[in-house]
Amino acid sequence: MISSQRLFYSKKARNFINHYYFTLYILIAVALICGCEQDYFKDLNASKIIVEESKYDEYLINRHNGIHDLSGYMPKDSSRGIVLVHGFYPSKWPTKGFEWTVALKNMTKTKYPVWWFRHEWNDCPENNSRILDIALDSLKSNIEALELVYVIGHSSGGLIVADLAEKWDSDLYMSAHSIASGLNHYRDRLKSCEVQGKREYVFGKNVEYIQWRTAKEVDGIFKNLDYDPQEVNLKNGKFVLLPKEWNGKRLGHNLSIQLVMEQLIKEINLF
Repeated sequence: MISSQRLFYSKKARNFINHYYFTLYILIAVALICGCEQDYFKDLNASKIIVEESKYDEYLINRHNGIHDLSGYMPKDSSRGIVLVHGFYPSKWPTKGFEWTVALKNMTKTKYPVWWFRHEWNDCPENNSRILDIALDSLKSNIEALELVYVIGHSSGGLIVADLAEKWDSDLYMSAHSIASGLNHYRDRLKSCEVQGKREYVFGKNVEYIQWRTAKEVDGIFKNLDYDPQEVNLKNGKFVLLPKEWNGKRLGHNLSIQLVMEQLIKEINLF
């Protein structure tokens, strides 16, 4: 009788322990999921973009992948649109997205809608360009007045833009721009990808393509390489070589964004 009671209680104890751990695992999983969701910013408001590096909260990057509509201003003309594409970030990089803060903040002066394309930078460029292509097709379908889209990518984001522009087959006109992008070959991490960079790019109809090259010797990403990965042949496209200095500062890999955006404002009258 005593042994059977012990067996009964031991089974109950085991069942209770199993149920306890199962419930605990579920609660931990829910907590982790909720915690991750809480870390994501759901809006993209220009007034919330911090341009002081010491206070920057990764507002541009801590969000879901996909295309995000910039709010906090009133676009008045939807015949044109502007899409900005970031590059690659090392896992321990403390200020992911900060290099775009001033440019995005200045977008509030434009009369056109602006979108920020947040992507998985460890994925292959062709996958991200395909996702962006689908997003642009959706914009075209939903914005009847849209006739021209500027797609501007920086660093490896420029490789995504170049791939997108080469494969572009839409009747929507695209002005594509790659800033400080290693289009020839950009890091060994792409060796398993279809798009790894190449020596020549060919662009078809409905595409204007401009590559904005930094001076290799002042670009912190490229200066120690034995070749300039920005040097490629562009058929039906062109490149602009940026100066070594701008406003009294070395025009490096990230600062190049601000200069190019200013040039675009002047040359294609974005504002």
